Amino acid sequence: MPQVLLRLLHLADSPSVSATELAEAVQQDPALSVHVLVAANQAKWRQNGDLKTVGRCVEALGPRIVQTMAACLAIRGVFDRSGGERNFDLTGYWVHSLRVADLARAIAIQLGREDGEEAYLAGLLHDIGQLLLLGGMNGRYGTLLAWSRDEAALLALERPELGTDHAAVGAWLIDQWQLSSFMADAVLFHHCQPTEISAADALSQVVWAAHLAVDGGLNEEKFEHRIVESMLGLTEGSLKAMAGQAFARVAQLTADMGIDVAMATTSLPRASHPPLEPAGPPGHRSLNAGIDAAVRDMAIMAPLHHNLLGIRDEAEILQAVRQAARILFGLGSPAFLLTREDGLALSGTDIDGQPPRLASFEVPLEAAHSLVAAVALDEGPRASFNASPAAGASLTDLQIARALGCAGVLYLPLIGGGRRMGVMVFGMSEAQFVRCEKQLDWMASFARLVASSLESRRSARDREQRRELELTSRFEQRARQVAHEAGNPLSIITNYLKIVSDRLPESAGVHHELEILKEEIDRVGKIIRRLGDKSLAVHEEGEADVNAIIEGMAALYRESLFSSRGITLDLILNEQLAAVSGNRDQIKQILLNLWKNASEAVPSGGRLVVSTANGLRQAGRDHVEIRLADTGPGLPTEVIQNIFQPLDPGRRPGHAGMGLSIVAALVKELDGQITFQSRAGQGTTFVILLPKSERSAQ
Repeated sequence: MPQVLLRLLHLADSPSVSATELAEAVQQDPALSVHVLVAANQAKWRQNGDLKTVGRCVEALGPRIVQTMAACLAIRGVFDRSGGERNFDLTGYWVHSLRVADLARAIAIQLGREDGEEAYLAGLLHDIGQLLLLGGMNGRYGTLLAWSRDEAALLALERPELGTDHAAVGAWLIDQWQLSSFMADAVLFHHCQPTEISAADALSQVVWAAHLAVDGGLNEEKFEHRIVESMLGLTEGSLKAMAGQAFARVAQLTADMGIDVAMATTSLPRASHPPLEPAGPPGHRSLNAGIDAAVRDMAIMAPLHHNLLGIRDEAEILQAVRQAARILFGLGSPAFLLTREDGLALSGTDIDGQPPRLASFEVPLEAAHSLVAAVALDEGPRASFNASPAAGASLTDLQIARALGCAGVLYLPLIGGGRRMGVMVFGMSEAQFVRCEKQLDWMASFARLVASSLESRRSARDREQRRELELTSRFEQRARQVAHEAGNPLSIITNYLKIVSDRLPESAGVHHELEILKEEIDRVGKIIRRLGDKSLAVHEEGEADVNAIIEGMAALYRESLFSSRGITLDLILNEQLAAVSGNRDQIKQILLNLWKNASEAVPSGGRLVVSTANGLRQAGRDHVEIRLADTGPGLPTEVIQNIFQPLDPGRRPGHAGMGLSIVAALVKELDGQITFQSRAGQGTTFVILLPKSERSAQ
C-alpha cells in the first residue's frame, strides 16, 4: 500500500526515528513485513534466537538497514510503474489482513499467551500467498482473482488450475525462515474445516478463528460456535465483541491514512478496468507522486552525499554545501550556526563567505529565546515570515537577517545520527519564501544530508582521537614498565662506579672521567624516568656552564666517537664565556646528537671544530653561541628539505631518524635558536644561540 510505504519513507528520513516507530509502520502492511522478516531471519541476525515478530526483526536489523530497504522498495515501485506493470488495487486485501491480524492478537492476549505479536504476524501474513502468486504469474493468477467473488471461490479455482493454493504458498515462504514456531502451519491451516482445526496447535486455532470471524463466519448459520468455544474457551458474544473492536481499530488506522474502506468490496486483490495508468489507481496517484518525489530526491542527493563524505575538513564541507545550495535552490549561499561543544548554544562559523558578524555570533539553545533556537531543538524548518507555521521571530532572528542583508530568514535544522549539529540559515525576501515553500521538503532533506556528512566527519574525528588516546595510554603504560626495568641496572652501574672510584688511588688520574661517566648515567636515568612519568619537569631552572659541559663530553666521547674513527675533535672555547639559562642535561643531549651525526658523516682524516663565543644579541637578549663545523660531505638533499623533522627510519637501517628533530625541540625549550649551512663536499655547520642567564646578562 503506497500510504504505508510513504509513511515509512517519511519516518526513515527522520534522523531521530526509533526502532519502535519503524516497526509500527512496517507491521501495518503484509508485504513490508515479509521484506523485513526475510532480511532479519538470516543467520547473521538470528544469533539470539528466532525472530518471530516485526519488532524484534527491526531491532535486529537496525534503523539504517530498514531505512535502506524502504528506499529500495520505493525505487523499485517507481520503476515497476514506469515499466507499465499492471497494477492491482490491494485495499480490500490489506484491510482484511489487518483485521485478521488485530483480532488474532486480541484473541491470543485474551487466552493469556505471553505475547500477541506472533499471532498478529501470523494473521497479517495468512493470505501472503496471494501476493506471491500475483507477483509470480501476474496474468494467469489475475484471471483467477477476477473469476472469484471471495476466498472460498478462489481456493476452489487455485487447486485444479495451479496444483496448489495461496495458503500452501504462504506457508512455504514462512518455512524458508526455519522458525521454531507454528506460524507456517497457521497460514497453511486457515482454510481448514472446523472438525479438522480442533486437532491443530493453539496458534493455528487462533488465526483460523480470527480469519473466520473477520470473513463473516460469525454471522452464518453454518459456523459452529461450539467449535470455537470448545477449542479456545471463547463464547460467541466475546468473540464478536473482540472482532468489533478490531474492526474499529483498523477503521481508525485507515481513516488516519485517508483510505476509503467503502471502496473495498472484497478481500482479494482486484485489477482495475480499464487497465490502470502508470501512476496507479486514482486514490493512489497523489501518494505515488509523493513516492516518486522521494525517489527523485534520493537520486539527486546520493552523489552529493558521496562527495561530501569524501571531504575530510569540516570547513571545506560547509564551503561545498554553500555552493551546492546556491545552485540547487536558486538562493544566496546559506550561513551556518553550529551547536557548541557543550550543547548549550549555537555559534557562528568562521568560514569564507559567511558574514563576519555571524562568525562570533552566539545564541542560547533555549526554545523561548529565539526562532533559530526553537528550530535547532524542534527539528523542523521554520521562517521568520508570517506565512510560516512558526511563532514570531525575536530580535536575535532580526539580527541574523540583518547580518545576511535580507528581510527575513529560513532556518533548516541540521540533525545527523541523532545529534543536533546546528542550523542552516537562508536569507531571503518574502517573495522568495513563497516560492521556497513548495520545495521545503526537498530543502529539509538537503539539510539532513548536510548534517549526516558533518556527523560522519565528527564521528570519524572522535574515533581517531579515541584511538590516539588508546595508543598513547598503551605507550605510556609500556614506558612506565621500561623505566622501572631500566632503573635497576642503572642504579647498580652507578653503585659499582662509586666502588671503583673509591678503590682507585688519586694518582690513577681517572677520577674526573669516572665522575663524568656517573653524570651521564644519571642523565640517562632522568630521561628514562621522564619517559615513565610525564609529571616530572622536562627541565630545571638554573644556569649552565657551556664550556664545562663541552670539555666534560670531550673527555668522555673523544675516543669512542672521533679518535677511533680517525677524526680530529678541536675545541675553541671562549674562556670568558657567560653562563646560559637552562638545564645541563638538555644541552648535553643537544651536543651529543650533533656529535654523533658528525662522527658518522665525517670520513677518516676529517675534523669537527666546536667553538663558543659571547656577546651576540638577538631579539633584545644577549646570547651565547655554540658553533659546530665539520669537514664532512654535507647533508643529503632529502635531509636538508626537512632537516628538523623526523626522517623515515628505513632510510638508513639502525638509525631512528629522530636526532635533529630532538635537537630542534630541545633548543626551542631552552628559548634558543638553531641554524645551519651545508654544501656538498664542503661540510656542515650548525650554530646554536642560547640566552644568557639573567645574572650573566647583568
